[in-house]
Amino acid sequence: MARARKPRSDAKMYQLPKHIQDGVNERLINYNMSYADIIAWLEEQGYKVSQSSLSRYALKVFKSAQRIADDLEKTKYIVDTIGRHPDLDTMEATTAILKSGLLQRISSAEEEFNEMPLEKAGKLVVQISRAEADRKRTNYAAQSKADLAFNAFEDNIMQEIKNDDELLSMFKSFLERYSEKRSIDN
Repeated sequence: MARARKPRSDAKMYQLPKHIQDGVNERLINYNMSYADIIAWLEEQGYKVSQSSLSRYALKVFKSAQRIADDLEKTKYIVDTIGRHPDLDTMEATTAILKSGLLQRISSAEEEFNEMPLEKAGKLVVQISRAEADRKRTNYAAQSKADLAFNAFEDNIMQEIKNDDELLSMFKSFLERYSEKRSIDN
């Protein structure tokens, strides 16, 4: 038998119509109004809300706003970094960000995590593992193709050198200089 869940202490705020919630959010964030002024405004709109309910709701709104601001700052940093380092593996960076975000979410949401069904948590772990395996497989395939292309290029160059007496002479001269330099360095 499932036990009845206790209603959230700020549930009344979430029962308000969307345009009223938006008005509360605007007054909290943009106008920095006092709780008493917001409660008075709500009463003018025909809604009665306690100060404690509004306070708990405001805390969540401010935390969400801060989280969004932090996420925007992180995103800007990532975009700037990718712009400065075009050779950066964006898939690897994205996976690392997702892992970090998920771990941060799990570590800061004990109550929500405890209520998450074990099956769902397991599916999330499997999805992350698959994404990581796919990334590694893609990197390996790309590296293998690059190696094959380089080997073919090397074979073509060696064939051209063998077929051209001038190139063969230059190549032998280069190898002799390299060999001499190597013997001097050792």
